[in-house]
Amino acid sequence: MHIRQAKGSSPSRRSKRPGAQKSYSPIKDVHVHVCLNHDVESKASSGLEQKALLAGFPRFSSHEIDTSSEFLGKRLELPLLISPLTGGGRQSERINRNLAIAASELGIGMAVGSQKPMLEGKAQPDSYLVRKHAPSIPLVANLGLAHVRRGSEYILRAIESIEADGIILYVNPLQEMLQEGGEADYAGILESLDDMLEGFPYPVLLKEVGFGASDELLAWAGVHAIAGVDVAGLGGTNWGKVEGIIRRRDHSVYELLGRKTLAALQAATKYLREDQYIIASGGIRTGLDIAKALALGASLASMGLPFLKWANASVADVLHGVGQLKEELRVAMWYTGSKEISALKGKIEAGAPTETSGQ
Repeated sequence: MHIRQAKGSSPSRRSKRPGAQKSYSPIKDVHVHVCLNHDVESKASSGLEQKALLAGFPRFSSHEIDTSSEFLGKRLELPLLISPLTGGGRQSERINRNLAIAASELGIGMAVGSQKPMLEGKAQPDSYLVRKHAPSIPLVANLGLAHVRRGSEYILRAIESIEADGIILYVNPLQEMLQEGGEADYAGILESLDDMLEGFPYPVLLKEVGFGASDELLAWAGVHAIAGVDVAGLGGTNWGKVEGIIRRRDHSVYELLGRKTLAALQAATKYLREDQYIIASGGIRTGLDIAKALALGASLASMGLPFLKWANASVADVLHGVGQLKEELRVAMWYTGSKEISALKGKIEAGAPTETSGQ
């Protein structure tokens, strides 16, 4: 796929009027506050506990373990992407700066939060302009699937204004239905996306937001010019909970809607092509979770809430958190006899029962 170089029309180059007051998107700060101060994780598990890594034998030195991989044509030191988190709020610039600095040092990928506030002039672009902190990482822009109706130039602006390598379009029909003012009209949306993809110069990925990519969406992606899909299953942050807290409504009845990460990941390996990325997210919390996802066929893993908590504290917390993930992944690779990431594929089996029956 041809990757067009970013244009030199970044908002960072626009002159600012002296004394001009910065604009922010209040809802973005509300999202951050709710995620940091409330229980927003799913009652359901990711399903990965049902699987166990297959024991192997390491015929190599532990110093030879190579956790590197590739994403969007760039090297990752760890097969990990920071999920779209925030942008446009008062806290967003600090959080994204911490994430970008850490991502650059760690050699992992990063996506910014929804750029809709920036593109509509409702928030300053500063919090999205992280390329200066992370010049060589895979950086991914972010908008909603519904935004493709605004045309390819709108999507291009999101990518090129932050010098990204591609874009994630979040596919969140359930969240849109539950949030106030959600864009709950998907009529003809995949047809609009298909039209946009023709000749589009950047990789376009799709991402659920915690309810699990459906078979229908995965089957569609598998026969169209989509670079990959983040399956984002049940098990991590539950946006039904988040929207319920924001609207002061009891959304508990919706909390188990969706499919677990395990099921969504297994479906992705069925429908997506070899040249497409499968990104595992939804309750990924340890290096062993990452190893299991890779063994099941994922190209890389993605996490949101842990990164938000770490980056809200400091760059050092991000470095420490990811360092722990990397060490856990290395132990899993040693255990399975996997010298490199690709060797993990297929080294998975059904897990042991969590409870033993009475004699």
